[in-house]
Amino acid sequence: MNGAGRGVFGTLSLPVVKSPDDIDWVRHVNGRWIVRESLRGDASAYIDHLARVDPGRLRESCRRARVLTMTHSSEDPKPWFYSGLFSLATEDEAKRFLKGHDFTIACIPRLATGGLGALRVDEVRPDTADKIHRVRAALEAMG
Repeated sequence: MNGAGRGVFGTLSLPVVKSPDDIDWVRHVNGRWIVRESLRGDASAYIDHLARVDPGRLRESCRRARVLTMTHSSEDPKPWFYSGLFSLATEDEAKRFLKGHDFTIACIPRLATGGLGALRVDEVRPDTADKIHRVRAALEAMG
């Protein structure tokens, strides 16, 4: 390299690739996945709701969904994604947007103990219970 920051072959110009922000990324991913029941639509409605009432919480929820998905890419990303997305939901929001999504409720520590979901960790297969415990631990580590 010479003093001007150019190598012996001249200046290297790389294309700038702008990564989508977390909210755009979450909307894109949610719209592409095949999920059980109405989870895609409920997640979209929740994102739209947060965009109206609490954009800061929307940004943080989407950041959590993206981080958890990316850091657990070697396994099914959907539990990580949706648990991260809904991890900051209030109890009223969970009642509205997570109705019937008992696995996601079970993965979110503060919602799991509120009686919102019908899934009991001690009544599921060991691998399912392990996944719930790992997602809960990751969310608790995020604060």
